[in-house]
Amino acid sequence: MSITKRQQQILALLDENGFMSVERLSEQTYTSQSSIRRDLTHLQNLSLVRRTHGGASVFRDLNHAVPLNSRMEKNIAQKRRIAKNASELLRDGQTVMLDGSSTAGFMVPHIAKFKDMIVFTNNMQTAINAVNYGIKTYCIGGESVDNSVVLSGEQAYSAVVKIFPDILFFSSQSLDFEGYIYDPIPEENHIRELMLKNAKCSVFLCDSEKFGQRSLYRLTSVNDIDVCVFDKPIPELNARCRIIC
Repeated sequence: MSITKRQQQILALLDENGFMSVERLSEQTYTSQSSIRRDLTHLQNLSLVRRTHGGASVFRDLNHAVPLNSRMEKNIAQKRRIAKNASELLRDGQTVMLDGSSTAGFMVPHIAKFKDMIVFTNNMQTAINAVNYGIKTYCIGGESVDNSVVLSGEQAYSAVVKIFPDILFFSSQSLDFEGYIYDPIPEENHIRELMLKNAKCSVFLCDSEKFGQRSLYRLTSVNDIDVCVFDKPIPELNARCRIIC
């Protein structure tokens, strides 16, 4: 399920203001209140907003994962900016690992600009996109996580430990100001742990909506990875790794 430009505008307004009434959203988007209510219902079905009496707020349940198809529709401009900034780390002939995150999937068009690249990923949609761009691609096997396009489980773990990529691009659900990275899905956390162990260079991709938050399970610290790529600086973060904004 996709979202319209007006629904993207609604999400941006809710991100900026927290809670907004239907009346206020109607004024800001020059749309009837009945249309706004239909938009909010659609966005709530995608787990992007939480409806309340008279309005809505952005959905932020950090101990439960938002479905991947919903994540693909969130913060698209920020994710594209992050991917573009991260592309300065790419070189011809690299073996690239992309985790199952929607953010890492935005790296595919940039990888396609380089020669003799090889992509490994545990995200079936990312793998299809990479193939469509003409990139030599390997989709890591395994079982679907919560009926999504992301693969994990013992088969995936067995495959990942045998792969030693030049560079890993990964994301997660939250980053606190102490520099710890979190995610609510243990299967995704574990496969990322295995990816991190074998990667020559590890790159964490994170949009600013995730700053200053924690989820259920801790993955790693930014001080144990090589590069962080954000859409804007985090003055509160004291990190030893290289930071690109």
